[in-house]
Amino acid sequence: MKFLNQKLKNKKNNSLFLGKTTKRFKQMLLILAVLFTSNLVVAQSIITIDNNPGSTTTHQTMQDAHDAATAGDIIYVQPSPTSYGNVTINKALTVVGRSHSEVNNVSTIGSVTINASDVTLKGLKMSSVSPYSTISGSPITNIRLYECYASIVIGAGYSVTDPRLIGFEARGCVLSTITQYPDAQDVLISNNIITGSTLTIYSPAAIIIANNIFRLNSGFTLRNYAVGETGILYNNMFLLNSTADRTVTFATGDWNVSNNLLYNYADLYSLNFATSGSATYSDSNTLLGVDPLFTDVDNTVNDSMAGATTYVVTARLEDDMTLQAASPALTGGGGGTEMGLYNNGFIYKNSGNPKGIPTIDITTYDGAVPKNGTINVTITAKAH
Repeated sequence: MKFLNQKLKNKKNNSLFLGKTTKRFKQMLLILAVLFTSNLVVAQSIITIDNNPGSTTTHQTMQDAHDAATAGDIIYVQPSPTSYGNVTINKALTVVGRSHSEVNNVSTIGSVTINASDVTLKGLKMSSVSPYSTISGSPITNIRLYECYASIVIGAGYSVTDPRLIGFEARGCVLSTITQYPDAQDVLISNNIITGSTLTIYSPAAIIIANNIFRLNSGFTLRNYAVGETGILYNNMFLLNSTADRTVTFATGDWNVSNNLLYNYADLYSLNFATSGSATYSDSNTLLGVDPLFTDVDNTVNDSMAGATTYVVTARLEDDMTLQAASPALTGGGGGTEMGLYNNGFIYKNSGNPKGIPTIDITTYDGAVPKNGTINVTITAKAH
């Protein structure tokens, strides 16, 4: 605590930066958030990157910040309209952004390749995330995505059979294309909104896909390439708004689906399970054509959760996918549990603000002060 108090004192004494521009205020937001976060380990170093005009941070790309860090460090990625570029992570790091969809406060990275254990990504918008070990017989472990936006390819490749990844978790995210290769084990995909059109798995015994919302634009295709192994889906919701009958199609392999909900917001049109080719499926306790009765969605707003076009988070940030008291999905899950995002008390955040990191904004300040004068600043903070 002495360390944190001293850091706060140092920031306060360095008051000249407050009298310059609003940009300098914004540059301090995540730094302040760090100081107010109680669970930081003092031994860790903190690196902040900012590529906004006027930034004076030492590092302005994700790869440069990574290369300067040591194992166990934390990298804070300031919100910016410009991406911080691609990165290959080969050391244990925690990378934290402001959000993946908060208006004017998105922290964007390009493609992320993870070749090290103990990597956590939070509050980031990324084009893709690919975790795997490059060394046969030496898998990486403990990879976590929280409150992120990305497509994910989990594992080294479809022809790799020795374990290269043990322990991957994606929760509270917006995910597009999802692929799990056979070398990826102990994979959890839960409490996410999934927006793409395909899900491909090669090792169904090593992956759990539960309590997600599959927000479809038209149809959806599932492929299981493991011979003799059954893919399992449970407690998920499949939703769309289409003026045509649509299907969730099992295109490859065998599947078992239980306690899922399928609903088309367009009156008179359906959404059903179907197969193609030699694929098979068995289903039980499916809520077919049943409105989940979310607390607040609007099917007249395109791109929103109940809209008729491709889902865009910012189309309607007030979408509230908690369930009304009369929702059949409250007890429609396995064993009478809740279906969808909020099972077992999970807290889903539309904007992708990372949990445990407060967001801090300077809402008012004196526009001009004399040299050595006092500046009055109002700061608002929100816990997550």
